[in-house]
Amino acid sequence: MSTSDRFILRDIPRARLDRECRRVLARLQGALPEGAEALEVGSTAVEGVIGKGDIDVLVRVPAPAFDEARARIDALFPRNPEQLSNEIYQGYLVPSELDVAIQLTVKGGAYDDFVPFLELLRASPELVGRYNALKRAHDGGPMDRYREEKAAFIRAALDS
Repeated sequence: MSTSDRFILRDIPRARLDRECRRVLARLQGALPEGAEALEVGSTAVEGVIGKGDIDVLVRVPAPAFDEARARIDALFPRNPEQLSNEIYQGYLVPSELDVAIQLTVKGGAYDDFVPFLELLRASPELVGRYNALKRAHDGGPMDRYREEKAAFIRAALDS
């Protein structure tokens, strides 16, 4: 199993993550249609959450602006061929020394659960502790297994 197939926790300096996140957000801001918002999501967006040192950026758009937003982001970044691509969701890879990804989704759509989960984490140190425990339990293990259990954890948190 290659390292890209494994979930590996990494401690990358916060200043380095912040610089790269600001760079990507600035590049997106000038290209997005009216009504779109771009924000940092994922482990780096919540104090105390550990992670693999990657940066996730979410772009949320009203449904009528999705195709325009996708076309504009297509001009900036390559699509991620390993992620879902449909009429309300598109994943992108960001050329970077760090692992950076963009998720484009429709506000209020089926895949618009990033922000509610972040809000739950920010409100609950206990939930952060359980999320970190899940991550530690998968450190060095198969990425697909981690992703499955993380998805179940997020669904359970959002459903409670």
